[in-house]
Amino acid sequence: MNLSLQDIAPDQVDALKTQSQAAYDVEVKRLQDQNVHPHTLAGCGSRQGICGYFRFESGDSIDGAHTETIQITALSAMIGPDAPQQGIRVRFSGQATGTGTHLNTSNLYLLGTAPDALNLIGVQLTLQLSISAGSIKVYIFEGTRLQAVLVNPQQSPPDFDGEFSGSGVGTFTQA
Repeated sequence: MNLSLQDIAPDQVDALKTQSQAAYDVEVKRLQDQNVHPHTLAGCGSRQGICGYFRFESGDSIDGAHTETIQITALSAMIGPDAPQQGIRVRFSGQATGTGTHLNTSNLYLLGTAPDALNLIGVQLTLQLSISAGSIKVYIFEGTRLQAVLVNPQQSPPDFDGEFSGSGVGTFTQA
């Protein structure tokens, strides 16, 4: 299946940007409520898009809640001020370890925005991954600074199931 980042309708992109910004704002508020130093909160700069088709794959086949590592990859992603219409093509590779149920899903479209997202290419990033009730949120940190929250389109019924909560690392590389 050949998926194009331009296959996503403009109204879907707008809805995902709104959803991503809301998740981002909630996480910033949570960090503020924990009295985190202001410099660890979001950076300054113009907001740029991060989008792509991501794959989440568990290394085991155990059913039920247990500790597991999820491999996260995106072979077709884009970063830039006008993503998904235009930007720099990137790949993503990472993993998160935490507690969850067996999960394998591919070609899930995720979108988020970040200040100066181009600066995230080639940098090891810290991730927090939350999967629940058909919703995926990938929180991306550079050091301790929250940069973006990638979210998936909400579908009814969800096109995958499973639960997971964990953290790890990942890197965007230029394709």
